[in-house]
Amino acid sequence: MEKYRFTVDVNKALAEEIEKLARETGKPKSEVFRLAINLLAHARDARDKRGMTVGAWSDDNETKSEFIGF
Repeated sequence: MEKYRFTVDVNKALAEEIEKLARETGKPKSEVFRLAINLLAHARDARDKRGMTVGAWSDDNETKSEFIGF
């Protein structure tokens, strides 16, 4: 697999969030970025190819949140 290197500048709040996600998941920061990009790509494909929306809901299916801006 060919690899590419990116340099990304982020603000303090995003840097702290990335650090927190890395700690909580036990994954390196680079993997947090990969997972985030993958999630965004899947959300885009669900929207564009299948007309779906992306969201979250509780186990009882009562509380729902639709994520907008994808």
